[in-house]
Amino acid sequence: MPDAASETSFRPLGAILGWVFPGLGHIASGNAKRGIMAMAGVLILFFGGLLVGGVDCVDRTEDRLWFFGQACCGPIAFAADKVNEMQLKSGDAAPLIETASYPGQPKVFVSPFKGIAHANEFGTLFVFLAGLLNICVLLDAAVRPPSSDGRSSGRRAVDGGAA
Repeated sequence: MPDAASETSFRPLGAILGWVFPGLGHIASGNAKRGIMAMAGVLILFFGGLLVGGVDCVDRTEDRLWFFGQACCGPIAFAADKVNEMQLKSGDAAPLIETASYPGQPKVFVSPFKGIAHANEFGTLFVFLAGLLNICVLLDAAVRPPSSDGRSSGRRAVDGGAA
């Protein structure tokens, strides 16, 4: 019986595919059940954050530090940032309104759909947590043996009886 250390090897393709779309690294390696569960977890957090905080909770320019974690969700984070930039910040969704500014400072214009207060903060946090969760999923996809979903981990009763 081979030990667990000999089966573990780093496969970067699983991590790359998992970054392209959450859970795809597991699905490509034959761990479809695990991949679908990981995909559901990351995407529910991501889209839940967008639902709570609005699309402007993913903002590469105003919330740069938060975006570093959010970018770990993959291209969907960059797509949300692009929608924010093209629709809200450009004024395409609605005319921009002037906000209060200090005397002598340039005028600041924002979208009337800009998320403010705690809802936007919670949305930013949810999307950030989705990125952190996806890092864990990426690392698991990179080291998990292919087609290991069906294997028993030894924690369950073998005979199927009540434990």
